[in-house]
Amino acid sequence: MRKVYIPGVWDLFHIGHLNVIREAKKLGDFLFVGVCSDEICIRTKGLPAIKEEWRLEVIESIKYVDCGIIYRDMDYYQTAKKLGADILAVGEDFGYLPEHRKAIDLCIENGMDLVKIPRYSGISSTLIKESIKQI
Repeated sequence: MRKVYIPGVWDLFHIGHLNVIREAKKLGDFLFVGVCSDEICIRTKGLPAIKEEWRLEVIESIKYVDCGIIYRDMDYYQTAKKLGADILAVGEDFGYLPEHRKAIDLCIENGMDLVKIPRYSGISSTLIKESIKQI
């Protein structure tokens, strides 16, 4: 059984999020989806619109997700390893933070597959927030 772990914020859930999760599920038999804690989100991206418990509930309701967790540290590789994942799946924009680079390096060093999933064109939480501000 191949296990996949994909972390994300998943704020203002939209079709792009669903697509990334659906594509991650295709990579294996069991999908763990990590939901970024509010604390980490505030530190790295700003205040989420939806609190972590509610984002987790949305994630857990998706048919492609076998297990949702809230992650409270950014050691993505170690979290994937603790979960027994064979694959760390990430969005194509993964890599802009030092913690991302560390995860990429550790996957390479330790033989864990890292798969970057392309973005769904034309939508993002940032674009949604910007559109709301225009109203």
